[in-house]
Amino acid sequence: MRRLSLLPVVIACLVPLAGCDDDAVVTPQTPDTVRVSFQDGALPAASYRGTTDAVLKNGPNNGMRNGNFGAAPSDTVGSVLSSTDFFERRLIIRMDLSSIKSCSQVLSASLSIRLALGGSDTITFEAHQVILPDYNPWTEGFGGVASGVSWTTIDGSAPWIAEGGDFDDAVIDRMTVSGDTVAVFSLRPSLVKNWILKPGSNHGVLIKTTDVPRELFAIVFLREFSTAARRPRLDVIYLKGG
Repeated sequence: MRRLSLLPVVIACLVPLAGCDDDAVVTPQTPDTVRVSFQDGALPAASYRGTTDAVLKNGPNNGMRNGNFGAAPSDTVGSVLSSTDFFERRLIIRMDLSSIKSCSQVLSASLSIRLALGGSDTITFEAHQVILPDYNPWTEGFGGVASGVSWTTIDGSAPWIAEGGDFDDAVIDRMTVSGDTVAVFSLRPSLVKNWILKPGSNHGVLIKTTDVPRELFAIVFLREFSTAARRPRLDVIYLKGG
């Protein structure tokens, strides 16, 4: 399957913006260090509704491949056996970070995904940056065929260049998990900084398994899940700017 190469990180993310107090000398120990968490219905406030997520499902028929699963409170990610073949299921997710000022310096960031895997099996997942033109976002959708992001399209009609989602080959982070757990993927500060500087470039990440040639999957809890603490969470530590 074809993959898109990651374009060079926008140089602007390293250039001070007009009006930012970038001459101030600060260290991670100063009061200017902020940690903020984003989790639908919980953090940084109960009013936050900035998560967008869905599972992309390959399958033996077009109803599965073109189907949108953006409204499910939980779903499966990994590899499933259908008929006589194995088919992937991938998680695509992004979060609105507009509350962080563009002057801020990102120190670290991590994405936490709640998973449940039965038995004694382990499964390895990789996180990749989703690649799309700026301001051409994928849409979460509300379920059904051609109503939103799917294995074949970004919005129910416009196709991915490569089915299953267009992403950078480089692995952002890799996690091997088992049982009922939280998979925590570290994100590059430069990537998160670019999302803050250019919100239209924030297409989030895609999480996929490396164990495709066998049936092995986990339950993933999504933003619609009834218990807020089990929903995806993004943690960012940054230095205030401006």
